[in-house]
Amino acid sequence: MSVCALIAAAGSGRRMRMKGNKTHLLLRGKPILIHTLSAFQACQAVDDVILIVASDEIELTWGLIRAWGGFSKVRKVVSGGATRQESVLCGLGHIEPECEIVVIHDCARPLIRPSTIEMTIEAAREYGAAIVSVPMRDTIKVDQEGYVAETPERDLLRAARTPQAFQREIIEKAYISAAEEGFIATDDSMVVERLGVKVRLLDDELDNIKITYEEDLVIADSYLSRRSLEDERGILERHDPEPGKVRVGTGFDVHRLVEGRPLILGGVDIPFELGLEGHSDADVVLHAVSDAILGACALGDIGILFPPDDPSYEGISSDLILAKVKSLAESQGYTVENVDITVLAEKPRISRFAGDMRRNISRILGIGERDIGIKATTMEGLGFIGAGEGIACFASCSLVSRPLPYNVGGIARDSQTNYE
Repeated sequence: MSVCALIAAAGSGRRMRMKGNKTHLLLRGKPILIHTLSAFQACQAVDDVILIVASDEIELTWGLIRAWGGFSKVRKVVSGGATRQESVLCGLGHIEPECEIVVIHDCARPLIRPSTIEMTIEAAREYGAAIVSVPMRDTIKVDQEGYVAETPERDLLRAARTPQAFQREIIEKAYISAAEEGFIATDDSMVVERLGVKVRLLDDELDNIKITYEEDLVIADSYLSRRSLEDERGILERHDPEPGKVRVGTGFDVHRLVEGRPLILGGVDIPFELGLEGHSDADVVLHAVSDAILGACALGDIGILFPPDDPSYEGISSDLILAKVKSLAESQGYTVENVDITVLAEKPRISRFAGDMRRNISRILGIGERDIGIKATTMEGLGFIGAGEGIACFASCSLVSRPLPYNVGGIARDSQTNYE
């Protein structure tokens, strides 16, 4: 009996006051999308995963999947619709004929556990439809023109969450019927309920929260910090590094200045009439830092992780590149202690942006701003940089091994070739 997971990942960051897809935000150094996929990859009950994203994010999503690696269950990344309901209907049209159970999940719930996914699937096998939920903590009031019209009995109320799992014929029939009749639902079980199907309620873990507002990232980070050493998703693994060993790495990058491109340095969008030419966002600062860290761990360079001839990495944010590199270093038992950066640019003057760069790099690497040195110098008019035709960056870093309680990277310590 085949099980297919549909993961809705087209959510915008509107309520987080950000542009783009909120599932690309970093949570403890990894995109939310990667946390969610890791849980479904680790769940033995799931056979296939289909990601539903915005049409203009399909290639970028494949790029993230390849960069972080290990997601063999992801069969398809497909385009969704204007609403979540339309997106799920699109996803249902892509499942394989042998699929008998469909489990649907919101990608913005990155703390989902494999055991919860499996529990929901087993309940769907037995009852036809099942969802996870939690009791309401607050008393609920029904608003009618600004006055309380009713106070429902709190003990009977549950907050619905995902995953939600269904026998295939039930969920397909329900979604097709809803589309034909113009019925709008707020979750998947609602389209099933209107057909008279009884939906089994299951208890969810309290930490399976949805990332909706900026504050939710702080809460999710706190929950993750409390997860046990034997994290069942397989993300955290024990290792035994040689304590106190220090490694030093250096990195260099250079890009040409051209018209029609934004100038991104250290993850900061700098106002300027020219931008750096490159396959990604061409952030020479974060590229140099990334290569310094990889060099310290003898893990090659970012060209191996993010091939410049791979179209799926076109325009990828270098924040994500540096986060991946940090994860790889930690997979070898090393953490970044400090970074020193020298930017070579005739113009613009970037000293006033150094503070923003420090804050961004500090956030990604998880080190203090005082452990990040940023300097800028001109070439006194010499060479192509002195002529204002390009910008370069040198970076150095120190890494130290510690007997950390877990391996964040999820890659065996002695593996130096797992870039899939």
